[in-house]
Amino acid sequence: MYEKMISGMYMGEIVRLAMVRLVREGLLFEGKNVSDLVLEPDRFFTKYISEIEQDKGLNSARLVLEELGILDATDEDCEKVKCLCTVVSTRAANLTAAGIASLILKVNRPYVTVGIDGSVYRFHPHFHDRLVDKIRELIPEEIKFEIMLSEDGSGKGAALVAAVAVRSKRELV
Repeated sequence: MYEKMISGMYMGEIVRLAMVRLVREGLLFEGKNVSDLVLEPDRFFTKYISEIEQDKGLNSARLVLEELGILDATDEDCEKVKCLCTVVSTRAANLTAAGIASLILKVNRPYVTVGIDGSVYRFHPHFHDRLVDKIRELIPEEIKFEIMLSEDGSGKGAALVAAVAVRSKRELV
């Protein structure tokens, strides 16, 4: 469940579901029926969140909405969609930070390097900064940490962790 709240595979769908709800409540697109593409699951891709948040204006939001068949979105609609993207990606960064901060506290060392991988971390324009800021809020300031991109893939990382755990267990025996 935790992964579904923060993963690039699901963040776009969370935004889409929120958009559908806001439309039904009359708070987005004047509550009018929207394109079938918006109503279709998994049609609001997570890459859209990055594209929309990268843009200081509303052009990317408008282009994404047009791609989804919404041709008459107002500036207010585009601002709301951009806000939804920011809320969902910030939430993902905060949830990720909570997990990492817990591990940093558990390790209880003055300096910790954390390897991280994933499309959201790699491609979202603000995810790294939001993540680091939230971790700093959650751990004592005397603990220093570094977030490092690990491009080896989760399978190799999991294998490495398992090997280290087995080795550590053998050394204790």
